[in-house]
Amino acid sequence: MAEDVTLAPARQKLETGRVMKSRTGDVRAKAAAMGLAALMMVAPPLAALAEPLRLVTPIVYGSHLPGLGEPAARLAKLIKQLSGGSLELDLKQPGDGTQPQEILDKVAAGRADAGFSTAGFWAARLPAAVLFAGFPFGPDAKGYVDWFFAGNGAKLYQEMYDQAGLKVHVIPCAFGGGEAGGWFAKEIHSKADLEGLRMRIFGPGAQVMARLGVATKLVPGGSVPAAFDKHELDAAELLTPTADQRQDLQDKVKLIYVPGWHQPETVLELLINKDRWSALDDHQQTIIDTACKATLLTTLAESGRLEADALADLASKSGVRIEPWPEDVMTALRASWEAVAKDEGDRDAFFQAVFDDLASFRTKSAGSPQATAATP
Repeated sequence: MAEDVTLAPARQKLETGRVMKSRTGDVRAKAAAMGLAALMMVAPPLAALAEPLRLVTPIVYGSHLPGLGEPAARLAKLIKQLSGGSLELDLKQPGDGTQPQEILDKVAAGRADAGFSTAGFWAARLPAAVLFAGFPFGPDAKGYVDWFFAGNGAKLYQEMYDQAGLKVHVIPCAFGGGEAGGWFAKEIHSKADLEGLRMRIFGPGAQVMARLGVATKLVPGGSVPAAFDKHELDAAELLTPTADQRQDLQDKVKLIYVPGWHQPETVLELLINKDRWSALDDHQQTIIDTACKATLLTTLAESGRLEADALADLASKSGVRIEPWPEDVMTALRASWEAVAKDEGDRDAFFQAVFDDLASFRTKSAGSPQATAATP
């Protein structure tokens, strides 16, 4: 049926309105889309808007210190890069609210998220700690890597803290370098020259020396040069040759004996509060593990060269004599360490268990040229 002519103008007006409304909606939708696109071009992604997760991390050595302190800064940089900036270590320099010897307790109690340290600081309460940090006639860096990842080293390392009821997750994270045998104002020609020697040395190295008649002294590192000036010391072991250069010991003493039998290597650890570690997701944990392994292997490759270069520099530029220990002295030192280790094992069952495990591992790796305390 034909449309009523009286209704045609009204229908035409209605259809025109619909078209105009549709076109207006299209224009508004396009404008909104264009505005959103422009906003996305200038606004950062939502992930970038979120605050990064920061782990407050006091460190045991200043990050300016080559070998011992610098790896902490390197680790923090790598974690930030691998996480795209979403995870950071907020490094706190020594004394910036936490003294080095307080790091373990603060992390365990959750008053610090993490800590970058060396287990040797806890040896008075955890005797086995020295075996994970560097000890007399112990492994070099390669020997530690083998034991940590091809043996039971990493498992026992965590077990030490767990048995002590300390809520920390530990990761071996860097090598700080091996120490030299010490700075000497007096020459050592034989074992007899050790009797009555006044030496700044601590830890198991001091126990070894004391058995041989050395008068061991605890002198703050910064006071060692003055102690030599005042003739209060005949010898001192401090840190690594690279770090020792910063103390200007070469201006006071001109004789170093090698090797550093008391600490052939220094293992640096990352401690993370266990609750904090558990709260991290798998990806974040993997980032930290990966960064630690990378730093560990990089410093393994670098630490030996760094210390050798420092010794060469001390000899060529400062006139420091680098001399090997007399053979009878090395024999006496090793025998003394075996006696110290036996005493420690008798007093502490876990020390003995770790020591025996290392002995077994080294025996199985007898083809390796490195000697350890467990393979006299």
